[in-house]
Amino acid sequence: MPPSPPIVIGQVTSLTGSNYMGLENRDGAELAVQQLNDAGGVLGRRVELAVEDDESLPRGAVAAYHRLADRGVAAVVGTSFSNASLAVLPHTDERRVVYVSTGAAHTQVDPVRPYVFMSPPTGHLVAAQLLRYCRDHGLTRIAVTFDSDSVFNREAWATQEAMLGQFGIEAATVVSVKVDTENFGPAVAEVAESGAQALMAWVTGPPATGLALAFRSAGLSIPMVAGLGAASPSFVTGVGPGADGIVVATSLVSVVSDLPPSATRTVIAALTEPFEIRHGAPPSQFAVDGYTAAKLIAAAVEAAGDDAPQAVQQAKDSLTCLTPEGEYHFSPTDHSGLDANDVAIAVIRDGRFRLTPWSRDELLRHLK
Repeated sequence: MPPSPPIVIGQVTSLTGSNYMGLENRDGAELAVQQLNDAGGVLGRRVELAVEDDESLPRGAVAAYHRLADRGVAAVVGTSFSNASLAVLPHTDERRVVYVSTGAAHTQVDPVRPYVFMSPPTGHLVAAQLLRYCRDHGLTRIAVTFDSDSVFNREAWATQEAMLGQFGIEAATVVSVKVDTENFGPAVAEVAESGAQALMAWVTGPPATGLALAFRSAGLSIPMVAGLGAASPSFVTGVGPGADGIVVATSLVSVVSDLPPSATRTVIAALTEPFEIRHGAPPSQFAVDGYTAAKLIAAAVEAAGDDAPQAVQQAKDSLTCLTPEGEYHFSPTDHSGLDANDVAIAVIRDGRFRLTPWSRDELLRHLK
């Protein structure tokens, strides 16, 4: 009897272009597939990862998704570049192949599309958790800097802005920057003049590093609080010693050593320990998202008992799955699956993300 064909999981990611996080995304998905195969595969069949480059472009992501759909993959791990990921979404209605985005823009799943899911916490969840942290620390007057070229950061700030009154917080000033901004001095000067008690930073990649360096150079005494865009070892390395003290919203993975004992901590260790051995560094948020998306697809195939795209979609619509990012509870009306308690608030100390006491107290009430 001939061997069963492999189950093929597709991945759209940035192997070239400006979105360097795409390589980290791929590294996470590759580890997930290796672990699945080491455990005997899925439905007794070997799993393969088929990777297509989106070239860090929306049109590249669309073309890559179509190539994977033509190949007959079970489902697709989507790009971490939200601008590109959003371009793919209308094509899922036509091709009907599940797309699990690793970008964090909440408009990917709001409104819900039948074949679109996501692995990172949405910008809405991150925004709410950061405001809870600020409120509980008496930071009621904040300055905001956001990258207007980034769909994720732009939408996350717009969502957060609408929530300010709910948390008793006001924006003293709002400064937009561009993805190619090199001189962040004027933005930081405006923050300094605003009388704000904290800087809320919605920036990713080079702008995150540049803003943090300028913030430290200005010698401001207020805290800098950042969204998921700073939840990467490359941010810590780029900023250097000045990163210490910056507060960052991150996945639970980044603070695994500080988590209380739980099933979630055990699942995280199954990712972090082999990843660090394999790559010589802890996984970034982007690697975690790629890993989690691949594991969620495998769990849906297992639950469906079939790798046909339609069966995978139906299984995803009711899937509950414990992962390093928390326990997902998908439904026909919720294709994000997480809640605000799955977002950790960390502080950078000695080049590492450490769980804040506030976040530890919150997690003690939430973790399984």
